[in-house]
Amino acid sequence: MLVALAVSALAQEAAHTPQLLLNAQRLRRLKRDRERKTVRWVNFENRVNSVPDSPERGFELALYYAVTGDEAKGREAVQWVLTHNSPRQHALVLDWCSPLVSAEQKKKLPLFHYIINGQPTYELARDSWFNEVASGRDSSVPVPSAPLNSFTLGGYAHPEELYALCELIYTVRAATHSDLRDANPHFFSTLPAELLLSAKPSELNSPPWMQHVAALALVAIDPNLPASQFLQSWALEDNQTLREGPGVAYELLWADPYLPGVGYQNMDTWVYDDYGRLFARANWQADSCWIEISRQGVKQENCPPNWETETVTFGHLTLIPMTARCIAIPHVANNESVLVWKLQPGQKVTYGKGKEQRTSAADGAGIWRPSAYVEDRACLALH
Repeated sequence: MLVALAVSALAQEAAHTPQLLLNAQRLRRLKRDRERKTVRWVNFENRVNSVPDSPERGFELALYYAVTGDEAKGREAVQWVLTHNSPRQHALVLDWCSPLVSAEQKKKLPLFHYIINGQPTYELARDSWFNEVASGRDSSVPVPSAPLNSFTLGGYAHPEELYALCELIYTVRAATHSDLRDANPHFFSTLPAELLLSAKPSELNSPPWMQHVAALALVAIDPNLPASQFLQSWALEDNQTLREGPGVAYELLWADPYLPGVGYQNMDTWVYDDYGRLFARANWQADSCWIEISRQGVKQENCPPNWETETVTFGHLTLIPMTARCIAIPHVANNESVLVWKLQPGQKVTYGKGKEQRTSAADGAGIWRPSAYVEDRACLALH
């Protein structure tokens, strides 16, 4: 009888397929990490065995069980979420440790069905989708419009939000076979480059741990994007490997050394998007002049005092301040670009070839991108 029960339990475990974040390919890679005792696996195992008061304890124990099949750790994960208020971890434990969760325990797990008026944050939408999927319900939770204002209007001050977005994309894609990125493919195609170039020189080699794991998760969403391959090479640098702290579990989950990567030092040193946001750096050195221009204002590190009033270059970009009513626009090669800034948001600019004049307008950050039709100079419109 005991043998039969053991065989039945093993069969149940083998038949269980996680629905949240852990697909078959990722599980194989994690098991391979364990077999090879990689640095990331050793760091993660050390944390599981030595930090019982971790605020991410449910997530960490459930991930350990999913990789190893260690039922003691899995049952500990279940007990942890029964006494802690963490919707995201509740859902992951219920999903990853499903064979170990009794019917009575499932009744006690406080899974949430959110009723949300308006647009939720990515964190709230992620947590709700996690709970809907883990409990087998069809989610009626609205998906936030992508991208959120916090992304389109300025910077990555809160990488936790970006990380939640990545988990939400995974969950919705697995549950509905639809991709949130389809709402704005251009934005998401440049997002990996913007994330990398948004890192200040002082943070490039030692970013905050959540920014690091958000980069790894973003790469995993679409590793074939050229920008993802640059981000991959940066995020997998040895000096960025997390040795301790809550990030080690996230790094183990997302860091895939088998994905393609191209040295980020080969990436252009600037990126500009249609939302009025420019990130640029002179080079990839730690003392590089770095700037961010957005609707929220101007940020800089290591730039000379007069950089805002003079024409400066960032790789293949020439950045020209509009310091007079008319300014010269240089002729550039096909692989070069020009941006004009220090305009008012929406301010109109006239330009043209010969007698034919045209009018364009600056974006919400006061940046204007001249077209190939511009010849010699551009002027502020009189009206």
